[in-house]
Amino acid sequence: MFKKAFPWLVVIAAGLGLFYYFGALQGNYSITVNGEELHGLQGAVLAMGGLLGVGLAVVVALALVALVLAGTSMILLGVLALCFLGLLFVFSPMLAPVAGVALVIALIVRKRQDKP
Repeated sequence: MFKKAFPWLVVIAAGLGLFYYFGALQGNYSITVNGEELHGLQGAVLAMGGLLGVGLAVVVALALVALVLAGTSMILLGVLALCFLGLLFVFSPMLAPVAGVALVIALIVRKRQDKP
């Protein structure tokens, strides 16, 4: 598991480092928490926490949408199967002679296995 997680941790750490270098050092960000202004790295960390929270909410929303679409597709698949079975039952008097002839041909043509 560590071999799979380590590259992601490196990418995240590099992203945070680049965000700090280009964002927190270059700009004058000011976040007010309980009447106290936070600058620099503290402000960048709090801003990044908010962005991570929003990203997590987006991922959860997309997962729920995927579940809803998967459930809808299963329901539609069941409706399609029900329609197919309904058509099969409606046309079964026409299919009965064809199925009977196919069964007779299958019984005549089949290979008999010798029992030892």
